Amino acid sequence: MFFVVDQDKEVSPQHLARVWEHLWAMRDLAPVRAMLPTAVSSPCPLLPSEATNAVLVAELMPVPGESAWAPVEVDLSRFLDAKGHLRLAPLGAVLRAAVDKGEQWHDAAAWGSAAQRTDSLVNRRLSIFIRGWGDVVAASQGDPASLATLRKLQQLARHIVAVLTERSRALAGRNGHCSAYEVAGAQVHKHGSEMNERWRRAVDSTALRHRNLLTLSPWDVFPREQAADYRYINLLPVLACANSVSFRRDVDICHWNVKEFKGFFERVDAILRCSSETRLIAKQV
Repeated sequence: MFFVVDQDKEVSPQHLARVWEHLWAMRDLAPVRAMLPTAVSSPCPLLPSEATNAVLVAELMPVPGESAWAPVEVDLSRFLDAKGHLRLAPLGAVLRAAVDKGEQWHDAAAWGSAAQRTDSLVNRRLSIFIRGWGDVVAASQGDPASLATLRKLQQLARHIVAVLTERSRALAGRNGHCSAYEVAGAQVHKHGSEMNERWRRAVDSTALRHRNLLTLSPWDVFPREQAADYRYINLLPVLACANSVSFRRDVDICHWNVKEFKGFFERVDAILRCSSETRLIAKQV
């Protein structure tokens, strides 16, 4: 059971307070989970974001209805050395292999409906779920309240996006880009030959094999081997790099209170909204 908390709905403060009290009381009653309305985006600026109206249950991830996803999970803590440093070379190899695995998944999957089969052919969606962000910070003894720590984590996230995008672009060069570009370009064609040529050049230089790549969970900014330290919410802006958002939680929050629980979701909501608005600024074709 999923409760989607839409902050845009007009309800009285008293009613909203009761909603949060109930969600807090049910926080650990599986399969009850609180979520936020989200969009799924593409690392390629030529493809627009999409609203979500369904949930991929295994990932606890809001998705567009009847969409087809290939899920692959990568745990950053596996790549920490004895000194708490992240080994980027083996991580990069695993990330590239994750893209390849997702590509093979789409080729072999038996989707449950014709709509999902079509979505798989058109979008080749990947959910490469990167876990363990808080574990990386804890292993390096970083201060989660420090802006420098956040910047290092954002730099790591951008590196991961670059590796995934590079591999997806390489597969597009070999197997062809996903046909979502033809769907997106349909509106361009009626604007004349010059615009069509500019669109073609933009697709040739930026097109990917997969419409979506990176999945993150806001709960993964906390180290998993300890109770959730509220200071780690300062690392939530790393979510801006995600193309899709999971609400899976593996950390203990029983020592929080309803105000902190609500504040966490409000912070996540603000970051996701800001990220979505930023993506509305389309790349000039």
